[in-house]
Amino acid sequence: MVTVHVPWSPKAGSIPVWDEITVSIIERFGLPGDKYTTELTDTYMNFVFDDDHQGLICQLLVSDYI
Repeated sequence: MVTVHVPWSPKAGSIPVWDEITVSIIERFGLPGDKYTTELTDTYMNFVFDDDHQGLICQLLVSDYI
């Protein structure tokens, strides 16, 4: 199990950046439920993957944003 932790930070905190992050994850992995789940708070969003390989790919996918 891999958790991709995306904080609400100045770099990733704007709406256009969050749109890019979520759209890129949904395009690659689909909607939450089958391959990953999400956890959301007021300071971060976690994407929790059951498959370690897909979690690593997601980390690489969003690494420029966080």
